[in-house]
Amino acid sequence: MFKKLAKISSVFMLLVCFVGCGNVDPIPVSPPDYLAINNVLKRWREGYETEDIETYMSAYWAQGFRYVSDWGTDGDKTDDLIFDDIRDERDSAIRVFSQYQDIEIELSIPPEIAMNEDGTQAEVRNHYRIQGFVADGESLEGGFTGWFAEGDNLFIFEKRDNEWRIAEWHDESFNDEEIRSANNL
Repeated sequence: MFKKLAKISSVFMLLVCFVGCGNVDPIPVSPPDYLAINNVLKRWREGYETEDIETYMSAYWAQGFRYVSDWGTDGDKTDDLIFDDIRDERDSAIRVFSQYQDIEIELSIPPEIAMNEDGTQAEVRNHYRIQGFVADGESLEGGFTGWFAEGDNLFIFEKRDNEWRIAEWHDESFNDEEIRSANNL
């Protein structure tokens, strides 16, 4: 009797495991959180395009900030650019703003947002295209008057004191071949 009960119990437990396996349903993003995250992305883009360093920097949390760019070489970590100090991001933006007179950013809409269980962190993915132009009469190396980049952003947003901001930014840049392919060139 005990062996029979143990077999039935084992089969029952196995069924429970199989029924419980599978894909986990994504955590839904509430409308207020979705709007707040989108507003931060809008502020981030507008601050960069208008070369307004304060607006741009207000999209980030200074504490715990991290930036990683793969420079278009997905598998090669040796050339990655990593900032873990918000001052480095600020200095980088100021350098770009001083070199280029017109910066345009296009972001895919809507972004993909995956929320954690307690609603305090979100992975936000979008595709970007960015271009910048130098002032009239100036040129970059090779005689170019501007530059273009494209890729995917992975932002890690954190909600602190009921406010969403970017804590991490992973720039997954496209290389020249990927840009040509993505644009059918």
